[in-house]
Amino acid sequence: MIQRITLAWALGLLVVLSSCVSSKKYKAATSELQAAKNTNDSLLKVNSGLQSQLNDAIASNKLLTSERDKYQQEADKANSALKEYQTAVSDYMAQADEVEKKLKDRMADYADRGANVEYKNGMVYLTLDDALLFKSGSSKISKDGETVLGTFAGVVNEYPKWKVWVVGHTDDRAGRGTDNWTLSTNRANAVVKELKDNKLDPARFTAAGQGEYNPVADNSTAEGRAQNRRTEIILVPETFKLLNRQ
Repeated sequence: MIQRITLAWALGLLVVLSSCVSSKKYKAATSELQAAKNTNDSLLKVNSGLQSQLNDAIASNKLLTSERDKYQQEADKANSALKEYQTAVSDYMAQADEVEKKLKDRMADYADRGANVEYKNGMVYLTLDDALLFKSGSSKISKDGETVLGTFAGVVNEYPKWKVWVVGHTDDRAGRGTDNWTLSTNRANAVVKELKDNKLDPARFTAAGQGEYNPVADNSTAEGRAQNRRTEIILVPETFKLLNRQ
């Protein structure tokens, strides 16, 4: 009898202990599960934030790529324009040397009579003393002037893209029957007409007179006044148009 009671009590104690152990495991498992869930939620939130940052970075990268491509296109365009300018300037410099040499060769017979060829300010100048082109105080081209201008036209006709500026100058002494500004302008116009008669395209010409207002020597001496009485024929390349375009 006592043995049965003891056995029953032992069995009951075993059940209670077993139940306690299962409950602890359950609670521990439940706690671990909740912790895992919390960790998962935290990781999801972190992942969401990282994904948002990634999306922003991708969008920003696309914008930067677009800006880079835009700047690259502008740089390519600028480089292309620069090469065009460099080619134009290189071609012009070579042609300017050629024109200057030809004019000096053709004008050699008149060099001691007041014909001077030089390159300056990016252009080729032929400067002619008025004694070679005109009678004193007159705007009528002399025979020698016709010969000189015909020689000049023969060279310039080989370079049809060059513009021709003709500028008349006087000394500071009053002209006979006309003012110096009018005289210098009339002389420039007379030169232009003579060049036109030598088959130069009139669309290439610009004529102007500066009177006594752009001297190259002292007007107080006879030698200085003689130097100031001159006509400048200036050859201007189309490169100037290219370089000054907007």
